Amino acid sequence: MMVDRQIISEALSKQISWLQTWKTKNGAYNGYVVHRFGLKRMFKIHDTPWSQGPIINGYLNLYQKTKYDKWLKGAIQAADLQCKRLHKTGKYIYAGFEDDRFSSLVHNSLANCALLDLAKVLIDEGNNEKAQMYLNTAKDNIDRYIIGVLWDEDFGAFKFSEIDYYTPDVIRFVVNMNSVAVESLIKLSSLTSEKIYQDYAIRVGEWMLTEQNKSFDLEDGGINYSQVQPRVLISIYTALAMRGIDDLYYLTKDQRYLKMIKNAANHLINLIDIETKLFYHAIINGELIEYPQFVAGAGIILKALDDAERLTGGKVDYQDSLNIILKMQLPNGGFPNFVGYRNENSGENEVWEDIVPIMGWNAHIFEFLTRMVQEDFLYKPAKFKRCCVVAKNYYYIGDKRFVLILGTKPIKSLILYFSIKKINIALIYISVNQLEKLLAHVLPAWIKNVIKKFVEV
Repeated sequence: MMVDRQIISEALSKQISWLQTWKTKNGAYNGYVVHRFGLKRMFKIHDTPWSQGPIINGYLNLYQKTKYDKWLKGAIQAADLQCKRLHKTGKYIYAGFEDDRFSSLVHNSLANCALLDLAKVLIDEGNNEKAQMYLNTAKDNIDRYIIGVLWDEDFGAFKFSEIDYYTPDVIRFVVNMNSVAVESLIKLSSLTSEKIYQDYAIRVGEWMLTEQNKSFDLEDGGINYSQVQPRVLISIYTALAMRGIDDLYYLTKDQRYLKMIKNAANHLINLIDIETKLFYHAIINGELIEYPQFVAGAGIILKALDDAERLTGGKVDYQDSLNIILKMQLPNGGFPNFVGYRNENSGENEVWEDIVPIMGWNAHIFEFLTRMVQEDFLYKPAKFKRCCVVAKNYYYIGDKRFVLILGTKPIKSLILYFSIKKINIALIYISVNQLEKLLAHVLPAWIKNVIKKFVEV
């Protein structure tokens, strides 16, 4: 069933109003982070390329469709802020999503893709001076950090990050991250006419071709997470891995890339849960992991399927998933994060991490929705509606100016949280995660082990 364009336009207008409540005067789209499997950044509230990139692209999509200057100004303001995040070492700061120690390949590359897309539009319109700033920023990052630090000549791909704090003894080459880097390299080559960037992209592409699974079950078409994590097939990361594959096909006309896109799209469609209509989380070593299922983050998958449609000319049936996501939009305009964050789909098991919307996931469904509206899209800002949810395991207020969360169950979701949206740190943040970090510095190992076992129950 096709989604009514008017419904999409209304949902997008509501979401834009929510996005604006997090925007600072400098164009930073602030937000805390709730990632998969308990990973969070709740105390520090700031922008990240994971959000800033799709925000830029989303506003750019709206401008290209409507020619309304408001959207171009929005893209430029967000891009100007991202340029200011370039560190003197050549990498972007705040580029680790839940962990600011990282400056990961995918975050840097998402920023570069957005800056280069905006630069191209400005060049086409004769605004070469502004475009050059974005081009220079992306090129500086790619030359000095992406290639200068993360490139591994022997392997022929880019490392996860300068330091991988999660697996410090193992160098990981993550497929989806490399794919977004490939996209940025091809865009940069197109704008500068420097073929060397294409050469890097094609070399990485040859490796990525080896990382797609072939089987007679749900694994077929899925793309491995990394060279040391084969058969770890996470739906949003298979989708993200498709980003540079279509660019490689457009560049080379190599049929292997076209086949890879088709197989990956089929894999994602086969992961749609017939009950929730959302996408299963992953298949790991042949085992289907149903939850958590992304809601706002499914925008990454929907974008990949939309790209597959444009590339192949065929129809990809994701309309039921989109319909369900639109129906889940909260009164304040944000979209929830997950269904089944604690690995169970049930109203009684719903936790605050499922519902409380974060910028990092909402930015991606925003970018997708901006692709779906027509040239006559008209933003109709409505009066902001405060969202109040009183549930069995949590209490949430999402106001125009603040966020209040009280999580009561299970133990891992215990939290008392209060933040003002445009202040860069939470004013109140008490949680089990915080307590664990504090006690880790003062308690002996045997007591910490007892606590750990208790928390995991």
